[in-house]
Amino acid sequence: MAVRMGLDTPNSAAALLESVPGQYQLHETPAGIPSLSVNGTFLHSRYHPGRDADRLLDRKDAFSPEACFFTGLGLAYLPEHYAQRYPQSTIVLCEPDIYVFLCCLASRPLENLLNHPNLILALGLPAGDVPTLLEQTGLLDIQIYRVEALMTPARQWWLEFDAIYHRNKKKKQINENTLRKFGSLWLRNMCKNLPRMQTLPGIEAVAGIARGLPALILAAGPSLDRILPLLPELRKRMVIVAVDTAVRGCIASGVEPDFILVVDPQYWNYRHLDGISAPHSILITESAVWPAVYRFTCRATYLCASLFPLGKFIEERTARHAELGAGGSVSTSAWDFARHIGAEEIYLAGLDLGYPGKRTHFSGSLFEEWTHGASNRLGPAETSLYRYLAQTTQRTSRDYQGNPVVTDQRLELYVWWFESKIAHHPQPPTKTLTPESLRIPGVSVADPAKLTELPIVRQDFDTRLSLLTHEASPEKQAGYSRAVRELAETLRDIRNLAEQGITACDHFTGARTPLEKSHALEQLDRIDRKILDHPGKEIVAMVFSFAGKDQNESTSADPVGTTRELYQALALAAEKNLSQLKKLH
Repeated sequence: MAVRMGLDTPNSAAALLESVPGQYQLHETPAGIPSLSVNGTFLHSRYHPGRDADRLLDRKDAFSPEACFFTGLGLAYLPEHYAQRYPQSTIVLCEPDIYVFLCCLASRPLENLLNHPNLILALGLPAGDVPTLLEQTGLLDIQIYRVEALMTPARQWWLEFDAIYHRNKKKKQINENTLRKFGSLWLRNMCKNLPRMQTLPGIEAVAGIARGLPALILAAGPSLDRILPLLPELRKRMVIVAVDTAVRGCIASGVEPDFILVVDPQYWNYRHLDGISAPHSILITESAVWPAVYRFTCRATYLCASLFPLGKFIEERTARHAELGAGGSVSTSAWDFARHIGAEEIYLAGLDLGYPGKRTHFSGSLFEEWTHGASNRLGPAETSLYRYLAQTTQRTSRDYQGNPVVTDQRLELYVWWFESKIAHHPQPPTKTLTPESLRIPGVSVADPAKLTELPIVRQDFDTRLSLLTHEASPEKQAGYSRAVRELAETLRDIRNLAEQGITACDHFTGARTPLEKSHALEQLDRIDRKILDHPGKEIVAMVFSFAGKDQNESTSADPVGTTRELYQALALAAEKNLSQLKKLH
């Protein structure tokens, strides 16, 4: 349906402008088209705003024909001309000031722009929601064209957007680097752990089990030392959720956590549980963790939703598990788990996200034991600590009391994750028992001594735990073998398509006539469409980034040669998955 709005519909335009404050003014120009001023500042040329838009577009190096994000809307001359010039592009129009948008609608006909097939409007949103929108639509890397004049009415909003957007970009870069570094490890772990997915229940079985009760999340920062002596009394009054690095401290204080979270796939994370046991604790984990984690002595083990495509493929065909947020730290998953079990209030302890007192972990942590074990007269533990801190990109920020605390760039990203999640989920309230920790906006401070005066709820919660079932559903177990067979067939199909693509590239290279080249290109196009629509493409993508030559090293001088390399990498990634699956038999 065509959209039409503008000065040629005077009643509609007048109705729109009635709600617009007086500092927003439409002005006629000598060119016969309107311009807009806000607080006396013109957002466009006073003489010919349309011509200025064309001049900007003529700078070919400034615009991508595939997609563009425009900072500010104004009267939409630039995006409208861009849409006309690139009719198949993706256009994101972001305007935080809704009055500017109303003036735009009232100014002139806009059907050419608003009927663009790939148009996304981000209007009046909080600054933090727009990067999330870009991420969810796969447009986080979209070209951003900044028009400073159009950003003037909401300058502070754009400053906040820039900060959050660059944080998201940094997070994406870290995730990609992590994938490049640990992709093969995750694949090996997951293939070894696939049989566990058949028998273990998901965390949806414990949803709401702590409803009406407070929960305490224990992380392994140095401030945990102050809380551990209070833990026996706190356990009587709240549910205890510990991350893997904090479990030793809990057990040393005589308390087994109610829930232990382990979601990192590395061997060194398993070592935090090595040599200890918690027969009364429930282990919450993921299908890609180090396999020995599943041998940890505990009350029961529950799976959260897999973070990786191979695990998701199996779960979609057996049983979908509840998801936990992953912000780079297991503590972020623990906070989301506390919400999942229905905690009435969430308390944090040891979540320092920095180095208060120039320390890294609580006393007796595995990290501290390693440094003391490796120390000698010429290389004491303090030297190891100094070297560890010196390797980080140190920054100075503030704790909850306003005092300076040393942190680093990685930990500041975790702060941002908590801040954004708490802003979206302010209930239940989150409080910290350790004010010397790096401050997280949205988290208040609680006195741990006063928490020992809370009502005792331990017997009630233990009764709830005793009613849990610790086995996977029969439907899940029945569908497992079928899902693994379908996974293998999917991977073989991807490998075959990639091999066909390699052959088609060779046919193109060896073609002697334009007709032969045309047939080869048509075949490549068909193969590409099949791969892009294939249910297994995300699985092989987990190891695809390092399966072949890095795309940044490729050159556009030989596009068919580059395409052949990508097909080779895809075939190798599929074969890597298949070889790991074969080890199950």
